Amino acid sequence: MSNLRMALWQTIGQSMFACTLHNAYKYRTWLLKRFGMKCGHRVRARRNVRFTCPWNVEAGDLTIFGDCAVVNATKKIVLGKRCVVSQYAMLMTSSGDIKTRGKTQREGSITIEDDCWVATDAIVMPGSHIEQGVVVGARGLVDGRLPKWTICTGEPAVSRGERVLYAQK
Repeated sequence: MSNLRMALWQTIGQSMFACTLHNAYKYRTWLLKRFGMKCGHRVRARRNVRFTCPWNVEAGDLTIFGDCAVVNATKKIVLGKRCVVSQYAMLMTSSGDIKTRGKTQREGSITIEDDCWVATDAIVMPGSHIEQGVVVGARGLVDGRLPKWTICTGEPAVSRGERVLYAQK
């Protein structure tokens, strides 16, 4: 059954997803739901986002997937409420293992908690966990766990400072 679902998504689903009007967010969300993605209210995905297996993705309310984002969901990906996956960002649940020079697959699920932002061209590696309120800076590489309410940059991404939403007087 999963091979049939994969074949249907790759041949029909992705084409229907990509050939939509620029602002047809409701239709694209409806289509993703038909292929098994769990979507909260007002989830928005641009038409050129690449989902490999949408049935392994769960997105909370007000989550946004930017232009040309890659969601490689061969394993489970969970995004909380009010998350942004910016343009060209990649959520990877499988990749070659650097310890074996890419000869074996490294796999793991990804969890991104509420109020997070994965900025432009950032990569989230298999098995990563981004805690609530984290901002991953542009071109950052997440490999592991990032602490709550911090701004993280670099390769691998590490905390550079606290994320403050409202300045206190």
